[in-house]
Amino acid sequence: MKRVCQASAVVVVLALGVWIYQVFFPGDEKLIRKLLAQVAETATVKPNENPIFKLARGNKLVGFFGPNAVLKVEVSGADLRSIRGRDELLQAITAARAGLQEARIELHEIQVNVDPGHESATAQLVASARINGGDDLLVQELKMQFNKVDGRWKIAQVETVKWLGL
Repeated sequence: MKRVCQASAVVVVLALGVWIYQVFFPGDEKLIRKLLAQVAETATVKPNENPIFKLARGNKLVGFFGPNAVLKVEVSGADLRSIRGRDELLQAITAARAGLQEARIELHEIQVNVDPGHESATAQLVASARINGGDDLLVQELKMQFNKVDGRWKIAQVETVKWLGL
């Protein structure tokens, strides 16, 4: 009986050690998922949000991107738009957020693949948004690339994925 208790105690201590390690040293995939959750939260525009907060959140949003980030986005009813670098990105975000009264952003079906060297990664996901309290749900599939910059994951590229209309 004494050995069973000792073995149980060892198993509990090992399990606790693994859990503590995962909490303090999360894997790259978990870090990227957390980054994406922060991006979605920051991109959200709350109803009647103060314009100063809109601007501040726009600046915070740009901080999730690497210095040479590239966005190749195609919005329905518009041509493909390419945005390069943080300065262009900040201008685009500021202009977009200025005309919004409300935007709820959610990310779904996130699949993350970290490269073996743990310095880059890709993610495929579906982004959905409700704009200005409307009933229409805007949905877009995205492909994203990430790079480590100074030990932190940053978004390097975002592309819309074209759907094959059947």
